[in-house]
Amino acid sequence: MFSKVLGLKSASTQAQVVPESSFEGPVYLISMAGFPNYGDELIAARWLHFLAEHHPDVDVWLDVREPGTVASLLKGIHPRLHITNTLFRAIHEHVHGLNRTPAELVRDLGSPKFDVGLLELREATTIHLLGGGFVNAIWQENTLLVDAMRAAREISGARLIATGQGLMPRVPEDFHDFEYVSVRDQASADSLGIARGYDDAYLVTGVPTFSEQSYTPEESELYICIQNDALDENAHTQLISYAKAQIEKLGIPREKTFYVEAIPGDDYAGYASLREYISEDNGFIPFAHFWRSGFRFAPHQVWLTTRFHHHLVGSMHGARGIALSGKVGYYDVKHGSLADTGTRWKVPTVLTRTYSFDDLESPLPSAQQIQIKNREAQQLYTGK
Repeated sequence: MFSKVLGLKSASTQAQVVPESSFEGPVYLISMAGFPNYGDELIAARWLHFLAEHHPDVDVWLDVREPGTVASLLKGIHPRLHITNTLFRAIHEHVHGLNRTPAELVRDLGSPKFDVGLLELREATTIHLLGGGFVNAIWQENTLLVDAMRAAREISGARLIATGQGLMPRVPEDFHDFEYVSVRDQASADSLGIARGYDDAYLVTGVPTFSEQSYTPEESELYICIQNDALDENAHTQLISYAKAQIEKLGIPREKTFYVEAIPGDDYAGYASLREYISEDNGFIPFAHFWRSGFRFAPHQVWLTTRFHHHLVGSMHGARGIALSGKVGYYDVKHGSLADTGTRWKVPTVLTRTYSFDDLESPLPSAQQIQIKNREAQQLYTGK
């Protein structure tokens, strides 16, 4: 299925890696950043930081849905970053009536709206689909991104790679013609017949260290985010009801309880429903402040969230938490992929049992996930 893919064992986990090869640019990254959504922006930022460290002189194109937003969110990370929405605009117009698919536009050109941007794609030596859970049955139109990548490869011979993918619920996409693919959960790995890897947000420099110190509710802070998008029917009402009961059971003081947006606006509905539990003194943390102020995750924090990357980054820095799933077959798979690596966060399968403060455990260190993700990036872009 994948050309030149080898298996590499590390500790008890096997990760897919490519053989050593030389690298040259330009690089064309495809990302869901720009909605914005904390996790998608974080993944794009991780790869841009890596490329800035190892290849600051290479042109990097980043294809996203909202280039204006991304230009603000990711400014200054890579000195030769160019932001576009060529492929996402092609998908949007195809879904809304354009009779040519993005892949056909890539192969044949002849469109004044797209040709200049598509030439940049056709000139890239590496085309990289960044991680996330967006090539699946929920957003089936995103398989058009993969088709367009193959069309570019037919012309240029570019290396096609995809990292940190979450493919559940599954669509019939096998990533044939890709030189390298990694996935972040076991179900996605099983569906492709490869070993599981990890989410791209583990691409960090250094392993955060923390001690398993005991905290009291009075010494802790509670951070909450209950989303109102991509949920099963009536799930938001059920999540809010559960959150109220869970907040009360934890016993963390209101003045130390905060609400954090991951998607601005969409997550505000949860805050509006839980306002009586949130600190009256700057208790609402909007996405823009969360992203720009250098928010620090820490071991004294407890999280109650539906958002996957709150779970990932919080546990990486020693925070304890409860991760809620509002969409069966999607969020339960995502949060489960973290819990089964040792975050020790509670991931209730039904919203009936609440947890006391003493039920929550400190996570295990994320050293293995970080090591494997960095090894993946090094082999893809430095040949080491």
